[in-house]
Parts: sequence; C-alpha cells; structure tokens
Amino acid sequence: MFNKLRSKILSLKFRAIRRSVIIILASFPKDLERAIIFGDALNHLLMSTPLKYLFKFSVPKNIEVKMFNLKFSSPLISASFKDDVSSLLQWQLLGIGGITYKTVLKDPSKGNARPRIQEVSPNGRYGILNSLGLPTKGVKKFINHIDNKKLINFNRPIGISIGGNNVQDYYDVFKEIDKTLNSIAFDQFFYELNISCPNTEDGKCLSDNLEGLENLLTKMREKTIRPIFIKVSPDSSREEIIKICDILAKISSVAINLGNSKYMTAKSLGLNEKHFSKEGGGLSGETLFDNTLEMVKLVSKKYQFPIIATGGISSLSNVKEVLNAGASLVGMATLLVSDPLKIPQINQQLSQNDK
Repeated sequence: MFNKLRSKILSLKFRAIRRSVIIILASFPKDLERAIIFGDALNHLLMSTPLKYLFKFSVPKNIEVKMFNLKFSSPLISASFKDDVSSLLQWQLLGIGGITYKTVLKDPSKGNARPRIQEVSPNGRYGILNSLGLPTKGVKKFINHIDNKKLINFNRPIGISIGGNNVQDYYDVFKEIDKTLNSIAFDQFFYELNISCPNTEDGKCLSDNLEGLENLLTKMREKTIRPIFIKVSPDSSREEIIKICDILAKISSVAINLGNSKYMTAKSLGLNEKHFSKEGGGLSGETLFDNTLEMVKLVSKKYQFPIIATGGISSLSNVKEVLNAGASLVGMATLLVSDPLKIPQINQQLSQNDK
C-alpha cells in the first residue's frame, strides 16, 4: 500500500515538474529538445544523490519473463531511444525489466538540424514527433561505456541497438561491440537490429533489403549465441512483416520487436517549418497502439519466436492486451518520458492479476 501511494505521489510531482519545464523552456521558441536537455541534466543530478532511492521499487517475483538465456524481472522493457546512464538507471530503480541502449552507428553523427522533436496530439492522443536522425557518438566511443557497473549490477538484460546505412555498416558495428562484450563477465546482453528508421533522410533501412538482412543474421549467428531482436516499423505492410518473419524462423535465438515510431509529416500534425526542420519524422505515442496490437496478433498466430510489442503502450490495459495477444515483452518509450512512475504501478497490477 505504501509503495502504491508513493508511486502515485511521485507521479503527480513528476508530471507537474515536467509540464512546468516544457512551458518555460520549450514554448518560445518551440523546441521540446531544450526541455529534454534540461530534464536529463536535472535527472543526472538527482541520480547522483541519495534522493535516487525515492525511485527504488521492488519488482514482484511472479512477473519475471524468461527468454532464451535472458531473465527479465518484468515484461516491461525500455525501447531504444536513450543512452544516458542516469535515465537508464532511473528506469531500473523503478522496476523496468530490461533496458536497451539507443541505436549505435559506425561513425559519429549529430543527426538532423533542430528543431527536431515536438509534442503533438493526433486525434487528441498524446504523442511525440521526432526527426533526430539517429545522433550518436559512434561505436568506438560507445564500447568504452558498455561495462557500466551501475546498470549491470541490477542483473537484468541489457540490449544494444545497432543501425547502419548498409549491411556492412551493421556488421562492422556488431563486431566492435561483440568483441567488447566477450571481455565482460555478464551474460544478459542481447542485440537489437534497428532495420527501419522512419526519421532518416530517405526513410529506408535494412528492411528494404531482406536478402541483406538474412545474410547479416547468418553471419552474426556464426559469431555469437547472444539473442538478437529485430526491430521493424509500423509502416511495414502485413506482407513485409511476414517476409521478415519467414527469415527469422530460420535463425536460432531471435525475436521480433513490433515495432518503431511511425513516419508522419509535420504538416499533418499541425507543425510548420519553423517548428520542425524536416518534412516529417517518427511519431510515437498512444495513436500507435491499435496497429501494434494488430501486428502482434498477426505474427503470434503463425510463428513461434518471441514477440516484443512496442508502440503506443500507455496503460495496464494496453500491456495486458498485447500480452494476451501473444507478446512476451512490452517495449516502452513515450510513457517513460511522460510518466515513468507508471512502471511500478503496472508491475504491481500485473502481479495481482497473476495470483
């Protein structure tokens, strides 16, 4: 009862502070990224003090999910959109079952010009549109931070999302990371291939080269036994999803992540060129849920490999629907930004429903 009350009080305070920061920092000029940068700095400070234990919640034992050699303490995991340790640490303290670093590229990239991330409300449902363009420090710098004891000590799975402009880029990044992981005494790492990037320049990625995808997976499996998740886009058609699944069915220890942010034009969401640097970007948020649920049902009826449902998950009912439809894990992104205190609340509710 105390933990339930604590999470609700912290949730109210978090949302109030977040909204105040957005009003002050992200309204004039309109640029949500200014508020995000400030919020990340504030959270980093908070996670560096004993106050971080205000966010520590135990995870009920009866909601653990085992997948291959991985043990997720909860079916809730973070989607791959953050790599700052403070955010990942906060979510682990709150009870997230596993974390995923944001997509790593071969070379450093600043991403697209700002403003490139804004709040939107399609059909009155909260969402975030981003055209970040996968900013990254590059794989060489990333591998120096993988062995982070603050995160590893939770002994929960840690995913590393890999991106690239072509098959060779993906494989080069994988080899650099895999070499580093082989030197770390922690067996809960997994890979995620981000094969569809809706906010890149041409909107195309490895999902448009399925022969290349199969070759890449085969080469990766020859070098590692670590699980590999494949992250696809909600823009993919049913036929495209089936073709990808047919490839995955040939590879051991793989799972499919359905899916990613959905490409939308800024104009269709009420943003003008002053408020968004690109013509469009990836929409995340509640409006994606119906499509996510439909894709989970589609894949679970025909294939045996695990499914991660990501896109529009914003409540306990959403979580229960995708789990009942055949998903093993539930990826979260927008909810972790807007109200991460929902994590312990959903964990407790899932535990009670399981009794």
